[in-house]
Parts: sequence; structure tokens; C-alpha cells
Amino acid sequence: MVELSLPTRLQENARRIAERVERLQAFWPKQILLPASAVSMYDCFPYLFGEAFPSVEEADLDRFAVAARLYASSIFLRDKLFDEGTDRDSNADLAPINALRILAMEWEAYRQLHELFPPRSTFWEDFRCYLSDFTGACLEEQRFIKGGRAWRELSEELALNIAKGKNGVARATIAGLAAMEGDRGALRPLTEAINGYNSARQMLDDLCDWKEDLRAGVPTLVLARVLGEKPQYADEEQQVRLKAKVGREIFYGGHARYLMELAVSALDEANTAIAAWPKLAWRKVHGDLRRECTLLLEDIERIVGENVDRVGRQQRFQLALPSPLSDWQALAWRALRYVVEQWRLGFGEARHIMHFPPELGVSGPQYQRGDIFQRAVIADVLCDADEAADVRLRPVIEQEIGYLLSRRDTGRCGWRYFPELPELPPDADDLAQILQVLWRCGYRQEIEDYCSKPLSILLQENRHEDGSFETWIIPRSERTRGEMREAEFAKNMWGEGADPDVMANQLYALALVNRDGYAEQIEHGVEYLKGQQSRDGCWNSTWYHGPYYGTYVCLRLLCRVSPTTEAIRLAAHYLRNRQNDDGGWGSGGCSNALDTALALLGLANVERSKFAAGANSISAAKSFEYLQGSAGGDGSWPKCEFIRMDTGRASGTVPEILTYGSQTMTTAFVLKAAIAWHDC
Repeated sequence: MVELSLPTRLQENARRIAERVERLQAFWPKQILLPASAVSMYDCFPYLFGEAFPSVEEADLDRFAVAARLYASSIFLRDKLFDEGTDRDSNADLAPINALRILAMEWEAYRQLHELFPPRSTFWEDFRCYLSDFTGACLEEQRFIKGGRAWRELSEELALNIAKGKNGVARATIAGLAAMEGDRGALRPLTEAINGYNSARQMLDDLCDWKEDLRAGVPTLVLARVLGEKPQYADEEQQVRLKAKVGREIFYGGHARYLMELAVSALDEANTAIAAWPKLAWRKVHGDLRRECTLLLEDIERIVGENVDRVGRQQRFQLALPSPLSDWQALAWRALRYVVEQWRLGFGEARHIMHFPPELGVSGPQYQRGDIFQRAVIADVLCDADEAADVRLRPVIEQEIGYLLSRRDTGRCGWRYFPELPELPPDADDLAQILQVLWRCGYRQEIEDYCSKPLSILLQENRHEDGSFETWIIPRSERTRGEMREAEFAKNMWGEGADPDVMANQLYALALVNRDGYAEQIEHGVEYLKGQQSRDGCWNSTWYHGPYYGTYVCLRLLCRVSPTTEAIRLAAHYLRNRQNDDGGWGSGGCSNALDTALALLGLANVERSKFAAGANSISAAKSFEYLQGSAGGDGSWPKCEFIRMDTGRASGTVPEILTYGSQTMTTAFVLKAAIAWHDC
């Protein structure tokens, strides 16, 4: 589905058409949903080409747009019935209802079309031709999926023809507009423009979705170039190895670059076809896609170049683990092998990549990459492992510290989550995580050189009377132009105010680095956090999914600086009571490895307070079975939603929650929890 990013006038048209489709719902059972889940460009598709058909009346455009929207929705829904893989399997019970929805959508679409086009209109012949192309493309694709043709036969020409055929209904829109205009002169060039756009969109989707396509056995041009045959694997471990091999070949074998260059070339040819209409609204859609492909191509080149350079400079390291002394340590060593392997790969899987479109008003690359917080967390976990059994991880940790120091912002406020996003201020969470690693590894001078100034600004200029402090580190006086822009975006986009999850992490870092020197800030901050504890005993997080991260970091702090406070007992009771029957933790009764590891870390800290109890150990023993059973064949645990960004926080509007999760991060927290319970 293409998101709506169009001028206001077209957005208004799209919403009007969406409302008209909504009104048709009254004629059908409530289970047979006609409206789409979100307003998109398909709600105003005919309007995108209005300049080329100036005499078509708006009332006819509205009716045609309703038909186009309904038919497009039926095509998208039909794809769900055809596509193979876990998504179709998990929604198999909905297949009969979806088939009926398709019937209803197409009936309503044909009703609109028959009001517009008489039986002998050229539109119907064009429409039949495009539907024939569509069905032929679907059948051809199915031959590759079912094994009737070898993947190596999926040439560039054939792949592009299938993409054009499957998007034949979009070409029918131009045919309808030409029929209403009474002039077919624009039909050919605009059809070529749509074909170029859809070819490029298919290439981009194929590159972005290659993992899902590989798992489902869906042939695409990029997978056909890499594999030649439909993949076969006997078990999950073979699948994991194949995915890693294919990923390396796609990006380091030049296939990703080839695909994006092909997409940009198709778009450039399409742009030439519409030269006669300089104000065509379609140009905005076309330009957005070209920009997206170009930026992704630049990002691929940069990341691949950086990683090749890193591999050239990467020091050799051989992991040698002693025999495990407990089941928990055996689980830890399993996770550690995976984390070290990800280190060899540059922690690319742990990197957070987020899209910030130009309309948000931010500068810098649209696709921002952040891995500072992640790699600081992982470095801290590696310190745990190094101390647990003298596994000699110091060379790895030292290299990670060097990377973290190299990513420090050039200003005076520390580190920002996305280093190349100037509107995002440096923050206390990144600072706290890096402080912890530097202190644990004896980098006292680096703490003084790089962290003392940000700490001073945070605790003197961003602190409140109630003992809390801001997440963003922005000076209140003598701001630079960049700092003024950071403050503006903090107020209007990122949100201001204290965040208990961030505060607990920072106060814990202060307690490690200089507990006596920061005694007053720690004491008042702890009192504030006690007041933020929910009545059921947890601490909710602002920047993390669910209650388990916030509860863990608050417990870690309290057990270190206030081990007799009643808040610890209440939080431990909360964690034990929220454990699921399968031994894990997670929302809605569904366990996941990340929430389980975070809950275990919370209880492990409780074991070092006056509230240590046999019930904690019983909960941990139950969770061991869950973690052991949910591990992958490569020693990892599945990606879970971890970091969240509420984009409506500052404005108080209905939020869009942007999320991040990582297989590497989940596994790192499982490693940390396993080491902690081995030591308990």
C-alpha cells in the first residue's frame, strides 16, 4: 500500500472518495468490509492525471475514483489469497470472507463503471485487455512459485512484464479517463509512465521484502539472480544459514545496487513520457518514489562501503568458552556465540533504520541509521560475560568503545540516537548507557573528557524542582543555532518532560560513576521515581514497549541505592504475578523472549536486596524452560518490539507509534539475564 503524501487538494479528494466508499458499506453485511484500512493515493488515483484530461467533469471523476478505489482494494485483497507463507497461513480462516469481500467490491465497482461507460465504449475493450494481462501475469508468477519453471528463467524482461501485467488495473484508469475525454492521445504516454512507476515500485518492494519472499518461496528478480532455483531446506537452522548467505550476496554481490539502478532508470524513462504535462499531479508520486530509490541506493553504497572497510580493519578474535557450570551458563554461552558472530558482521542487524520524510521538516538523510544505544547495551552485556568466566572479550569490548567514542556529537551535549539527524537532540539515555560501559572498563579520563559537560547541562539546566530531569540534553542559555532548532523540535515533535525509564538508567549510571558526588541528585531522583510507580507495582516506559524494561531499570537502580525500600517488594510481586503459564512474560498472555529476559533481570536484581525470596527462584526456573524452547537454531532469539517512538506525544494528537526491534538485541538481553541467574 502506498502511503498518502500529496498536496492538500488531492488529500481532500481522497478523503471524500473514502467517505463515499464508506457509505456503500450500509448495503453489505458488516463482515464484508468495503473501505480500505487507511486513506491512500488509490482513493484519488484518477485525479493524479487531471491535467491531461481537462474536460472530464468532477462528478464523473468522483464516480470513477470510487470504482478505481474499490477495484484496487479487490486486487490487493486477492493478492493475500494468492500469496504463500506465514501471513496467508495465519489468516486462512478469513479466506472465505475475503473472497466474498472481493465479490462485493467488484460488484460495486462495475456498478459505478456502467454508469459512466456505455456498452460499446472503447473503455471496455481496454479494460478486458488489461485484465487479461493481469491474469496472465498472475498465472506466470504461479508457475515459478509452484515449480513449473526454474527461477533462473525469471529474466529482467520477464520480471518487468509480470510487474506491468499485475498492475494492469492502474492502466485501465488512464483508458477510462481517455474514454471520458473523448481523446486517446494521452493514453500511450501515460500508460508508459505508469508502467515505469510500477516496475520501479516492484523492484523496491522486492529488495525491501526479500526475507519474507525467501521464506515464502516467492520468486523475485533479485532472488532469481542469487539462487536460480526455489530454495529447499530441511530445518530452521538451514533456513537461517541460507538467509544469511542470500543477504550477503544481495548486498555485497551488487544485486541490490543493480535493482535500484534499474528502478531509477525505469522512472527516468517514465518521466520522459509525461514531459507534455509539467503540472501533472502524478509527478509528485513519481518524484517521491525516485527520491526513495535514490536515497536507498546511496544508503546501500555507504553501508556496504563502511562494512567492507570495517572488515578490512577488524582485528581477529577467536571465542573460547569454558565448559558451562550450570544450565543458565550453557544458555548464556549459546547466546554469546551469536552475539560475537554479529559483532564480526558489524551489528548490522541491530541497527535501527527509520524513515523521516521531508514533510516532517527535518534535514539530513531521509533514512536515518542509529546503533549507538544498541551497541552500548551490547558492550555492557559483553562486560557481564567477560566478568562471568574470564572469556577474554576485552578486544571486542575495546573496539566497541572506540566506535562509541567516534560517534559522539561534535557539540557539547554528548550523543544523539540518530547521529545524522540534526533536529534530534542528544539524550540522557545514550549518555547513561555509554557512561556505564566506560566506567566498567576503567575509562575514567574519557568520562571526564566526553561526559562531564553533558552531565552538567543535564543536571543543572534540564532538572526540575521535583527531582526529575529531561530526556533531551539542551542548554537553556547561550544556545547555538543548532541547539535552538533542537529545542523547537523537542517541543513540537519529540515531546518534553521527564521519562522514568530514561531517568532510572541515568541515575544508575551516576551511582556507578560517582555515587557520593551525585548523592543529592540520586536521592531526589529516586524519590521522584518511587512516586511514578504504578499501583500494581510496575513502572511504565515512555520509549520502550510494555512495562518490563521500565520496571527492570527502576529495580536495578533501587536495589543498588535503596535496597530496603518497599517499592522493590511491590515490583517483585508484580513481576511474579505477570508470569504466563508457559514460564515466559509478555503482554496479552503471549510470552516473548525480550519481556522474559527483562523480567528475569528485574527479579535477579531483587535477589540482591532484602526482598530476596524463594518465589523469585521458582519463577526463574519456570522461565528457563521457556527460553530454552524458544531459541533459534543459530543460538538467537526472535526479534521483539523494543523501542517505541510516539510521534503524537508533543502535540497530543492521535499517535503514530514507530517501533524498533532486533534479533541481536533480544539475544543480548537473554544473555544478560542468563548470566545474572547463573550468578544468583
